[in-house]
Amino acid sequence: MIPVFLRDMRWRLVVLVGIALVFYLQEPGFHQHEGFNPDAAALGPLGISATLSNFAALSMIILLEGFISRDLREGYTRINFSRSIAPTRYFGLQWIIAYLLTILAAAAFLVAGQLLAWGEFLGGWQGMILPVVSALMYGGLMAVLSGAGVRGEATIAFLLLLIPAVFPEILSALLGMLPAPLQNLVNTVLPPQTALSDLWDGLITGVTRWDAVAYGAGYGVILLAVAALILRLREWP
Repeated sequence: MIPVFLRDMRWRLVVLVGIALVFYLQEPGFHQHEGFNPDAAALGPLGISATLSNFAALSMIILLEGFISRDLREGYTRINFSRSIAPTRYFGLQWIIAYLLTILAAAAFLVAGQLLAWGEFLGGWQGMILPVVSALMYGGLMAVLSGAGVRGEATIAFLLLLIPAVFPEILSALLGMLPAPLQNLVNTVLPPQTALSDLWDGLITGVTRWDAVAYGAGYGVILLAVAALILRLREWP
């Protein structure tokens, strides 16, 4: 099944190459007009991890778009599960492939970006913890949305990535209109971007925030467990 999944993802991988180019062009660390400054940690190898985090999240959204919901809508499950293949195993394998491809793509971006921008690879492997956690978070979110058959799951996940990261004031204003208990509920359900921010800040200062790692990774694992439960409880044609 792995070759089949990879073949189905081939055009999505082409899209990821284009997105990687966009991220390369917007990464400040790769375009320092006065030359590379080793004392500017936020613009160095570890600073790139913030871009890696967003790239990994977007990668999971693209690779997993419709991976469960489309099969449900188009009736492919009648064929896929006609040979007694467990839905959790079938879709779980797709998820793992997407996750591994995302981490490999993030690692390639880390190395290739530095070679293109600075002419040499200066490290920054510690920063890979950010895309590892980010891909788990948004991969879990996509699994729940797609498993529940939500239409436009990729758009929803993208907005949940974009608004807190780029327009946090809009999110704060919207949350401010809600009662305090509902605000707490929404903050619990939303992807914990604060955990990723805390993790990045810690990396820049030389500290690994394991509490932020646990929070972000735990969010993703819980959503994957919820998605697995949805698949087990769903009636398949």
